[in-house]
Amino acid sequence: MSFLRERSGKWSPEKIIAFIGVLLPLGWLLWRALSGEFAGAFSGPPNLGGPGLGGPGLGAPGLGGPGLGGGGLGAGPGDGPALGARPIVEVIRYIGEWSIRLLLVTLAVTPARRLINWPKLLAARRTLGVAAMSYVLIHFGLFIVDLNGDLAMVTREIVLRIYLTIGFVALIGLVALGSTSWDGAVQRLGTERWNYLHMLVYPITALGILHFFMQQKLDVTEPTLMAGLFFWLMGWRIAQRFGRGTDSLALVVLALASGVLTALIEAGWYLVATGVDPKLVLEANLAFDYSIRPGWWVAGLGLAIALASWLTLRVRPLPVRRTARA
Repeated sequence: MSFLRERSGKWSPEKIIAFIGVLLPLGWLLWRALSGEFAGAFSGPPNLGGPGLGGPGLGAPGLGGPGLGGGGLGAGPGDGPALGARPIVEVIRYIGEWSIRLLLVTLAVTPARRLINWPKLLAARRTLGVAAMSYVLIHFGLFIVDLNGDLAMVTREIVLRIYLTIGFVALIGLVALGSTSWDGAVQRLGTERWNYLHMLVYPITALGILHFFMQQKLDVTEPTLMAGLFFWLMGWRIAQRFGRGTDSLALVVLALASGVLTALIEAGWYLVATGVDPKLVLEANLAFDYSIRPGWWVAGLGLAIALASWLTLRVRPLPVRRTARA
């Protein structure tokens, strides 16, 4: 299992932890299957997913829907979520959601290694990225199974349904990145071209989140949260480019800006998809009696990262780069 070792041949704790982590969602799914909860999952007529923008079922804002960690396959072991008459649809959605989560975690490796001064953490990035591609392929494979393996229908649906078109474009992009995620590909393409190619992970992640948004019918809590986290990750990269990636003040500003933008994204989405007054959505962000909206989660996480980075770098400061003297 050389993919779990460092170049020196030693076992890599970062790679091992990442590998175990990416298997856990599949293990949880397998446990549920062995317990008989997916009986009849592959029977019945095909389900083509959500209606997309402007489709039926978007008449309610869904602001009172389940919060983080609510129903569905993402719930805890003892929650017993209802899988409905077509469990395969929930399985497809579950795998798709984890695909985007893994993409976000992959993008989080670079800031994390700087913010907590853990250089070897970079070793886990390839494992996470390839896992995200694998999850997307499983997601797409189950979609084909749900359409009874009718490739003509699969093609027609991808062409006619914009959210499926967006998801398929993201799939093709991830396969291109995954197929070049090995040392030989870097040598063949050259470091500069390889880096340019793998910058496609940013628009691919954005397309994946948009695909997720368009599949949701009422409650867009999780895709909104993902969009806010994606904004934070991109904002950190901009700050890092200007040499402020570990600056505490810059991190606090980024956290607050990410939270505000997340709330605006949520309000804008409901305006476009359902016609709900954005003021109502923004006011819901100030009501804590039922649930905490994604904007607050993003801002809170950003502030927690700023604090954790400040504390860590006081104990283990980043090495000072020496500049050559003239």
